[in-house]
Order: sequence, then structure tokens, then C-alpha cells
Amino acid sequence: MVVEMSTVNLGMGKSLVIRLALLAAVAEVVSSMAVWHGTPTDWIGAPLRFWDSEVSRLRYWCVSKLLFAALWVIGWLCLHRRLAAPALAALGGCALGADVMTSLYFWKSLSAVQVGYLGWPSLQRYIGEHLISWVIVTLLGLAAWLFSARRRRIHVPPPLVHG
Repeated sequence: MVVEMSTVNLGMGKSLVIRLALLAAVAEVVSSMAVWHGTPTDWIGAPLRFWDSEVSRLRYWCVSKLLFAALWVIGWLCLHRRLAAPALAALGGCALGADVMTSLYFWKSLSAVQVGYLGWPSLQRYIGEHLISWVIVTLLGLAAWLFSARRRRIHVPPPLVHG
């Protein structure tokens, strides 16, 4: 399906959906890496591992992404695929909402001792750090995607060879 957005065609096919889903997953993991504080220096026992924590967080992320993706699809169908800009803005809002919901539920699943050892003094600081890094990664990913899409659209004819 192709959607007109002013003078820009947005192909909402499988490849775009796959790219956006991949961007969402990369933004989630990279933003988690950005807020990871590692094992504290006074830790006794086996060192804390990023992927153990992230796998636990990704369980919440998958559930919240599916919920918000379903809401977005319902909204997209209700708009009859005619208003691309509001639908894409709603998609961004759903992605942001899913990340906030993931952070909230992940934080609440941790004990006070785990939170302390992971280095997050408060829920607000954890969500703030995670969202700032998530927004930066997402914007960089979207900018790279738009830049590459623009470069593909510019057709430069090969030089003529005079012989």
C-alpha cells in the first residue's frame, strides 16, 4: 500500500514495517546499554551481566510493543490509510508509549536491592535516562533511513563517453 503525504509517497509495505520494527528493537537495546551502570565495585558474588537484565526487560518490551502496535493498526485502519502524517505521528507516539510502559513495568519488577545495585536512584531518573537515549537512537536511525532513501531517489545518469 502506498500513502500520499503531501508530495512524498510513503510505501507502507512489508519492508517499511520490518525496518521500523528493527529500528525499534535496536533503539531499545542501545538505550538500555546507555543506562547500564555495570556491576558496582563493592559487589560480592558473580558479576551482574547486561544481557541477563536486558532479557528480563525485553519480555516487558515485547508485550507493550504488541499492545501499542495493535492500537496503531486499529487507528491506521480507522483512518482508512488516507492521512499518513497523523498515522506516522501516532506510530511514533505508540513506540514512545511502549518504551515508557516497558521502563515502568521493568522497574516495578525489580526489588529495592536490585535497583540499588543496578545504580538507578529513582524511577524518574531511570525512565529519563532511558528515554533520552531512546529518542537519540531513534532520531539518528530515522535520519539515516531518510538520508539513504533520498540518496536512492536521486538518479544521476552515467557520463557520456565520446569516442
